Amino acid sequence: MFVIMFLLSFFHIVELREKSEIFLVSMSLSKVGKRKIDQEGRVFQEKWERAYFFVEVQNIPTCLICKQSMSVSKEYNLRRHYQTNHSKHYDQYTEKMRDEKLHELKKGLRRYLLGSSEIVGPEQKQVFADVSPNDSVAVQPVEDVAGSLWEKLREKIKSFVAYSIAIDEITDINNTTQLAIFIRGVDENFDVSEELLDTVPMTGTKSGNEIFLRVEKSLKRFNIDWSKLVSVASTGTPAMVDANDGLVTKLKSKVAMVCKDSDLKSVCCIIHPESLCEQKLKMEHVMSVVVNSVNWICSRGLNHSEFTTLLYELDSQYGSLLYYTEIKWLSRGLVLKRFFESLEEIDSFMSSRGKPLPQLSSQDWIRDLAFLVDMTMHLNTLNISLQGHSQVVTQMYDLIRAFLAKLCLWETHLARNNLAHFPTLKSVSRNESDGLNYIPKIVELKTEFQKRLSDFKLYESELALFSSPFSMKIESVHEALQMEVIDLQCNTVLKAKYDKVGVPEFYKYLWSSYPKYRVHCAKILSMFGSTYICEQLFSIMKLSKTKYCSQLKDSQWDSMLHIAT
Repeated sequence: MFVIMFLLSFFHIVELREKSEIFLVSMSLSKVGKRKIDQEGRVFQEKWERAYFFVEVQNIPTCLICKQSMSVSKEYNLRRHYQTNHSKHYDQYTEKMRDEKLHELKKGLRRYLLGSSEIVGPEQKQVFADVSPNDSVAVQPVEDVAGSLWEKLREKIKSFVAYSIAIDEITDINNTTQLAIFIRGVDENFDVSEELLDTVPMTGTKSGNEIFLRVEKSLKRFNIDWSKLVSVASTGTPAMVDANDGLVTKLKSKVAMVCKDSDLKSVCCIIHPESLCEQKLKMEHVMSVVVNSVNWICSRGLNHSEFTTLLYELDSQYGSLLYYTEIKWLSRGLVLKRFFESLEEIDSFMSSRGKPLPQLSSQDWIRDLAFLVDMTMHLNTLNISLQGHSQVVTQMYDLIRAFLAKLCLWETHLARNNLAHFPTLKSVSRNESDGLNYIPKIVELKTEFQKRLSDFKLYESELALFSSPFSMKIESVHEALQMEVIDLQCNTVLKAKYDKVGVPEFYKYLWSSYPKYRVHCAKILSMFGSTYICEQLFSIMKLSKTKYCSQLKDSQWDSMLHIAT
């Protein structure tokens, strides 16, 4: 019973990774002619299975190929999805071959809907029957499938020449702190793997020593070679980085005991934009008004419906506001932008409902809002660039250095009241000194970014040797690598390959005659630049760990998460 509740939300996980981390509130347009889907009698048709490789799972059209679900049983939507994403590879299957492929994909979907007879009730069993081929197919218990994946991960870890770990923690729906541990490893062919290593409930104290013992136990479970551990990425909390009793200090001691020449690197997550704006920009007087107004409008169905109708009648560019959520950083910039562009409509509506907002008539407050809109959009752009799997730490470092350079430029521009990079602020600026008011906030952000880059500054020459080996000055290279780097820089064949494919692809072509440099590059390639991969897992947990799924055993839940990631 509990697993199926997880599985129903599981369909949205892939879409969750790819799309912006915001929630859209449903728009009620009954007064302006919104169609009611239920009244149109849309029924899933069996012919769509063969035509578009879709089946219906609990009245939800679901793609057999990518497992994405559609909200409406409408042929146009299914056809567009198939033609856009899958037709290139699946149009080749015709007649009998297409039937066989459909049969195979149905089996795959059943395996995807992992379940066990012990925890799946009669109603949920029917879900599997609806999507299964006529002949019986055994469904493996989730623990068995995950167990197979754990064994494959153990074998993969054995092939790593270097690896790093990323660690973060969150409180789940049961108010239990969960510690997530990810591993990123590089094998001798320079193939990179990022995998969930373990999730550990922290029920006792959360000291650095306690976290270390949990991490040590997880690594021991996979028989991991401590001498190959290169770096640890964390959020920088005292329990993680305290100089005396923090996790990083404990890990460094452990690695030093195993290998005296090893120098474990510590990387604090490059950026947490939420804290940057909250702590450094100090514009709570703007955010509080925006959040309270948006949530008041959107959390009450009647208010939201009436406001949507008002925007439609006024021919506003937006049909609704975006609901603000404290957890989702990306929602902040988008909410602020839409709020600013609907100021007149919001002012009119709130006044008509007996909740006037005097701030919306204040030019100073509106300028602050405009600056915050521009700044959050800049931060959002950076944040999106830093996201994603298998990001190379040197590329992430370059992005942060570039943003720091932009902050320096903006500081200079604002001193001259040049608002070229602050278009929203420029649209409401009426005074030549308006830009001067925001220089201290840019300075605060610049100082914070410089602090966050301090970890990377310690390893700057090592990072540069990885990203720009042919332009490095030999004097800046560690003595143990100097001879090989000189040979490399004089190798015209490898230089041509480097110019053609770039980093990190180049290192797959690096000859074995550079053994020390290959190890150096494998270490840099294995490093996490942030704990974003942990945050992705927590998004999955928040989406999936409902009050029903929260009753799963820890072993079952760990198995689910490992399969999901």
